[in-house]
Amino acid sequence: MKIERDNSLDVLKAISIIFVLIWHLRPLSFILNKNTHIIIFITAKIVRDLELQLCLTAVPLFYIVSLYLFFLKKPDNKYFLFRIRKIFKIFAFWSIFHYIFFLIVTKEVPKLSWEIIIGLKPSLPFVGDSVFYFLFNLICLTTFAFLYQKINSTKLIRMVNYIIIIFCLIFFEASCINNSLIPYHWLINFIIYVPIAYYLVNKPNEILKYKFFYFAAYILFSLHDIYLRTYSYFPSIYGRISIVCGALTIFCFIYSLKIKDSWYIQKLSKYSLGLFAIHKYWQCLILLLISNFEFGIVTEIFGIPINIVFLSAGTLVVIFSVLSIRLLKMTNFKQFIA
Repeated sequence: MKIERDNSLDVLKAISIIFVLIWHLRPLSFILNKNTHIIIFITAKIVRDLELQLCLTAVPLFYIVSLYLFFLKKPDNKYFLFRIRKIFKIFAFWSIFHYIFFLIVTKEVPKLSWEIIIGLKPSLPFVGDSVFYFLFNLICLTTFAFLYQKINSTKLIRMVNYIIIIFCLIFFEASCINNSLIPYHWLINFIIYVPIAYYLVNKPNEILKYKFFYFAAYILFSLHDIYLRTYSYFPSIYGRISIVCGALTIFCFIYSLKIKDSWYIQKLSKYSLGLFAIHKYWQCLILLLISNFEFGIVTEIFGIPINIVFLSAGTLVVIFSVLSIRLLKMTNFKQFIA
């Protein structure tokens, strides 16, 4: 089944990669101390809360879009195997690249572990873990989605939906209240998006008509998260009701719009994989370079003290990532960036 290009899905992928870049690069990083003006302190708090409550919907949005397109195909065994092979090929390529990059940069040989196998490790200097756990989880979610859509009984699939959604939401909330952190790479964070994507394909009107309800729930549970953080609770990265509602809200509102073609949006969407894969390597190299020089890290924009390292490094990361994609798309490696 050939799927026509959907501008709303392009916009969703573009929004997602922008959120990823903002989350990882943190271009607006404020310098705070005991003498910081209250207005600047509040501004910094708002920016950080937006990063935690809005930007972190990026990965769930990617999963929803990917699973939505998978269900839309009405996949048979042949397409399922094709899809899995394609994702695994990309996962294997970037995992090997990441391992080699780590060896060159750190001159260390990491011990083989489950975290390396699933694409989470080894961690790079300054930028932390690998992002390719995303692809490993996508393989798992796609496999589950394929088995899921094989269920022929309407009653059974409805029961499975309720069990997955209710269990995940209760588990997420219980973890938040108990101040128990769910590791961000765990598959349990994302299983809930399989039934969500399934219903978005098969019963879109029933899901889309409640978009204002999802938005209200997103606001309510975001305030809930912010309240918990105020009292030194540390809610999970992705295992939160606010993130589920936020991702669903953004999808429903964007999908409901009639969006005209945009060359920029289409390119950003098409090469979102490339930006996702490449940006951390440039970030690592640039921060390693900056760390060898001593210079002031503070600049003022409209009188607000900003960490110029994050701002300038973030700008360079985006520029070099885009240039890298332009070069790679002229080679046989283009299959790994789009």
